[in-house]
Amino acid sequence: MSVTIRDVADEASVSATTVSRVFNHDHLVNSETREHVLEVAQRMGYAPDATARSLSSGRTRSIGVILPAPHGEFFSELIRGLDDAAQEADHFLLIASSHYNPDEGRSALESLAGRVDGLVIMTPRARSDPLTEGMDLPTVFVNSELQGDAFDLYRMENREGAAHAVRHLIEAGHSRIAAITGPPGSYDVERRMRGYRDALAEHDLDEGPLVEGDFTQKSGYQAGKKLLEGEELPDAVFACNDYMAIGAMLAFQESGLRVPDDIAVAGFDDITSARYANPPLTTVRVPVYELGRRAGERLLQRVQSSRPPESETFRVPHELKVRDSTKPRDS
Repeated sequence: MSVTIRDVADEASVSATTVSRVFNHDHLVNSETREHVLEVAQRMGYAPDATARSLSSGRTRSIGVILPAPHGEFFSELIRGLDDAAQEADHFLLIASSHYNPDEGRSALESLAGRVDGLVIMTPRARSDPLTEGMDLPTVFVNSELQGDAFDLYRMENREGAAHAVRHLIEAGHSRIAAITGPPGSYDVERRMRGYRDALAEHDLDEGPLVEGDFTQKSGYQAGKKLLEGEELPDAVFACNDYMAIGAMLAFQESGLRVPDDIAVAGFDDITSARYANPPLTTVRVPVYELGRRAGERLLQRVQSSRPPESETFRVPHELKVRDSTKPRDS
């Protein structure tokens, strides 16, 4: 039979309330009593039940994260940053996925309710999301336009980064620039396509062919095939993420085209695979680990503060990594 809090209290000649206070780090217990109770508990092999502790303290020592997808290099880096922030604050990370579906996102939120002290949510939707309805937990949103007094917003420079990449393609001598987009309604896609159009407008260029993808390498490959079937081949392609860019390059190469001699390709995110693609991919680098870590630290600040801070918006900067998948037309 397992040792109970009452057993420890009887052995230590204190009340069960005092034992509970010791394990919940209550300042009302003096150091001598605390050390005595801990010594007795250790000798008897007593370990406090985590659920009971969370009920008595009102804290779970866990934070939740809801992502659009549970896999991929981008999300892995984001999770790594969040987990490091949580670990340093003696918290655990619980992960759920919306699978780019608002209803599944709501189900994920409901599954985490009561099990976490706060939430980091990366919502794929640009302006509205049912996840915000009735939100009563400290929350940090990542890459969203959603705002409110109870939560913060941490973003990447999606629009600015995409414009930077497309300007690079234009300056390299390309004028017919296609784009491979992503899931409809996605905040990231909307902002990156705005940047794409900003750069074209600055140079009085028309949009090139637009092909929809879903952020996977397979969809990029299929998008590349569609571009090859068009009446006129584009000079260059901007893909809204690296997976789709790498997939498109494979489609072009299978058709006999050379990247970048016949068609240049640029992506977004700078996942690890980008630098090892053939050829290495020009892309927009965003510090995803830093984004996750800062979002996690901010959430824990809200969780641990007796007076929650005012909501804030924070943006992590971007950097264009020029590699062999793009090069000037005159080179």
